[in-house]
Amino acid sequence: MAGGASRLTTLYERFKRHLQGGRFFNHSATIIVAVSTGVDSMVLLHLLMSLPEEERPRIVVAHVNHELREQSTQEENFIRQFCEQHQLILEVAHWDGDEHPEVGVENAARRFRYQFFEQVMAKYQASVLVTAHHQNDLAETMLMKLVRGGQVTQLIGIADRRKFADGILVRPLLPFSKQELVEYAQEQGIKWYEDESNADLTIARNRYRHEIIPRLEKENPKLLDHLTEFHDQLTDVMDYQKLALDRQMAELVEGDRFQIDRWHKLSPLEQRLVFTHWLKMQVKDLKQSLVSEIIAVLNDRQTPQQKISLPEQKIFVKEYNDCFVQTNEKMSVKDQILSSSVVELGQWYLVNDQQKLRISLTADGFSEGDLLQEMWLSPDQFPLTIRPWQADDVIKLKDGGQQKVRRVLIDQKMPNEDRNRQMVLVDPKGTVVWLIGRKWSWFTRPEGFQTLWRKVIIGIHEDK
Repeated sequence: MAGGASRLTTLYERFKRHLQGGRFFNHSATIIVAVSTGVDSMVLLHLLMSLPEEERPRIVVAHVNHELREQSTQEENFIRQFCEQHQLILEVAHWDGDEHPEVGVENAARRFRYQFFEQVMAKYQASVLVTAHHQNDLAETMLMKLVRGGQVTQLIGIADRRKFADGILVRPLLPFSKQELVEYAQEQGIKWYEDESNADLTIARNRYRHEIIPRLEKENPKLLDHLTEFHDQLTDVMDYQKLALDRQMAELVEGDRFQIDRWHKLSPLEQRLVFTHWLKMQVKDLKQSLVSEIIAVLNDRQTPQQKISLPEQKIFVKEYNDCFVQTNEKMSVKDQILSSSVVELGQWYLVNDQQKLRISLTADGFSEGDLLQEMWLSPDQFPLTIRPWQADDVIKLKDGGQQKVRRVLIDQKMPNEDRNRQMVLVDPKGTVVWLIGRKWSWFTRPEGFQTLWRKVIIGIHEDK
């Protein structure tokens, strides 16, 4: 490695020590290095190439030409010449312009990149993909997760390693700031290209990068270091929690079934943590409200059997003393209809063999012929849930009274077979909002309800 200022030489030494301490890979490994030609990935490549021969792994460079900018061809030519000059293996993929979507370009580009990286790993039988995410990327991700909300585990932001394809993805630059990498590149005479889209403030991450984080750094110049410390502490806490939960899981899980009777012996805190841990092993994208709903079902000893729709086309099934998750394909249409689902706006839900229901904020997305009903509801009536009716369900009446759902079905002379499959729309308290297709509850609207309550469009589509 070329000489330079001692502070910058220290960055290289720190990088070497970090590789050794982190044990990301060994010198006999083949690693795929994702290189965009930006300063981050060019510094990463330079640091890896600078390792002593006895510590340096076999390097394969992977570059994607997204064909989104005129400069893309120039960048591709540069990395081709660079790899040829330094006798590095290079793999290049082109994301054809015809494949670019009108919206969601960033996410689509990311999917293309990582599919390509997976293919390169398979081609060279490599088990390690190396990317140039750094301390600023970590800070941006943590703050974005914090603002958006979600699970506390997501506040870790970016892990320094995770499973990927048949191997792992590692990020050895996480301890280093963008400024350190830029200064290192300038000192070492490393050439790189700036992506003009990084200055586009319509992109959320760029706003955090150029506006929000600089302002926070004015409040505390140590912001990046402190967020990295929080990241490390959270990682340790989560790792320890996982070990404890795995030990409890060994007592509670038999095959694919979770033992409810044993789970009931735990404290409420342990119940929530261990069940959430188990459920997220089955389904990745879960909202806390849905987890809470399912835990309430587990604690409802009066309802020994229940089914609840989950994301990813899966179903949660409670059967007396145990429960499990199965895919939608294993369910009949009747079973799907009789499951309980927390309603997400804009999604369709089966209510019987011919009809499905959708709730939206506007009439957009409905077809001509759909039956639409405008409804005003108070904020505490969300989220709504669609489920089979129960014996104690009642409809609220305009005069302040109430009527049992059972009586409505009898009065309307509904056959027993259809009555058993009747669905209701309820709020979080279990109050019936709509006996679907048959009768609405009456909710007295306060003065000025248009500014206090929420208007939704509830539509029914019938297959002819």
